[in-house]
Amino acid sequence: MKGKIIALLLAGALCLGLLPGTALAAVAGFTDVPDGHWAEASITEAVQQGLVKGIGGNKFGLGIKITRGEFALLMCRMMGWDLVTPASGSYDDNQDTTAWYYSAVETAYLNGAVTAENKNFRPRDAITREEMAVMLVRALGYTVLSGVVQDYGLPFKDVSTNKGYITIAYDIGMTKGTTSVTFSPRQTASREEAITMLMRVYDKYASKITWLHGFYAISSYSQKELAADMDAVSLGWSRMEYSAGTGAWLNTTGSDSNEYKIPSGYTLATDYFKQEGVPANLSVYMDTSRKVTLSDGTQTDMCSAVLLTAAARTQAVSAIVNEVTKIYSEAGANIYSGVTIDFEGMKGSALKEGFTAFLNELNTALDKLGKTLYVTVPPVTADGVYYDGYDYKAIGNAADEVILMAHDYNADTMDAVLVGTGFTATPLTPLEQVYYALREITDPDTGVADTSKIVLALSMDSVGWHMQNEKVIDAASVSLTPSEIYTKLTTAGAVMHYSERYQNPYITYNNTDGTSVLLWYEDARSVEAKIKLARLFGVTGVSVWRLGTIPTYDDDVKPLYFNIWSEILSER
Repeated sequence: MKGKIIALLLAGALCLGLLPGTALAAVAGFTDVPDGHWAEASITEAVQQGLVKGIGGNKFGLGIKITRGEFALLMCRMMGWDLVTPASGSYDDNQDTTAWYYSAVETAYLNGAVTAENKNFRPRDAITREEMAVMLVRALGYTVLSGVVQDYGLPFKDVSTNKGYITIAYDIGMTKGTTSVTFSPRQTASREEAITMLMRVYDKYASKITWLHGFYAISSYSQKELAADMDAVSLGWSRMEYSAGTGAWLNTTGSDSNEYKIPSGYTLATDYFKQEGVPANLSVYMDTSRKVTLSDGTQTDMCSAVLLTAAARTQAVSAIVNEVTKIYSEAGANIYSGVTIDFEGMKGSALKEGFTAFLNELNTALDKLGKTLYVTVPPVTADGVYYDGYDYKAIGNAADEVILMAHDYNADTMDAVLVGTGFTATPLTPLEQVYYALREITDPDTGVADTSKIVLALSMDSVGWHMQNEKVIDAASVSLTPSEIYTKLTTAGAVMHYSERYQNPYITYNNTDGTSVLLWYEDARSVEAKIKLARLFGVTGVSVWRLGTIPTYDDDVKPLYFNIWSEILSER
């Protein structure tokens, strides 16, 4: 009996490559993996990354079913967790501290990848596809998120349990299903199938920010030096206009209350960007909230006036091209490497088609000049109420970078029926909404085809509510600047909180009049959560709105998590 137990332990250790003699002389030297095998690339990379080895004799173990214990060890290696060996196990069948899987199972339990919902872990049982999906998603930290996204929709007809976990596994590319409509949740997996599923996620999980961009607009000069660590900046110095007499034209001055204007002394910034080798685009802003009277006396919004006729679109393109090619007298040259289009608030098929036509025309003109085109887009939301005048696929084809503005989900005014209640759940960037936005913009049929072009935007806003006796007393919201938030964070009596569901922080503090404020904002933790999630969708670009507002505050006597810039740089 003792010999049989030892044999089983050795078999398990060999299967995961735990014994020194199982290391391969060459990564591609598995005699049981034929050249051109569908899993060859995944197996090779998994060995290179130290996630798995062979079973001995230059064999990988092709076709052998992977067990729950083996998969737990793979998960620990993928996540980089240090193995723990407690005195006693968390499961009735995981009490032998000398078993090869003991520490892996306990480490997975400690990190939330598995639960003690059942008394037995069944480490030697073959793992099912459903169990792999659940274990992976839990390991990534998305247990709470899985409960929200389970209603987002799945193409599989055979999934009835753990829908949220399988939804996330499918959306991040861990699995493509066994057919277009089946997941086969109870089906077990071979070693090569398990490795392939893991490697689809591992590459994304281990990726870093590959492109970092920032907007320089309004009051950004104080942080111009941060641009030295960026790959590009967009200068918010123009607004697209339309008038009945002149048609489409570009406003770069302060006329008509335009805050997106070329500032005095602009070369202090542009010379610095040039010195640091940071390309600078001209950002062109326009939104539907501004109205214009047409020549026939009718009124429309600015975007419709510019985009719905071919003549106006061509005028707009010409105005932009003229601006990014003219010589600026103070600089003695043109200062722009390209154009960033930021047209906001558009809805409907007419504007969608007009915007696409405009971008295609502008892209053609900029290509001839060797200049880049970036385009900002709003997020698609799960409730179906969003700005739908943006064709992600067409925009992705035209643009060099597509900046997804998955932020500002919060209300600015509290609904009247909620004043007098304790409702304050207005996070700026609830993770479930960011998830849905990423899911839609990476959709293989309607999203941006080249996900390397997609850039996740971060914004340093805040929103809060006046409270008394734990009830909202005013429909008007409160907003603080980052410096004001830092002052509150370091003031006695202020209490920091963090929502695990929304992955957003909020702070509560008292006013001198007996009222209090509950304020939602962004911090290093919330930024890390969004960047990590974006990577799992293959999105490794980040854009920040805007220089001049990025928190760079180090911790006080307690952790404040308010050096967002350091967090962003650590993800590169």
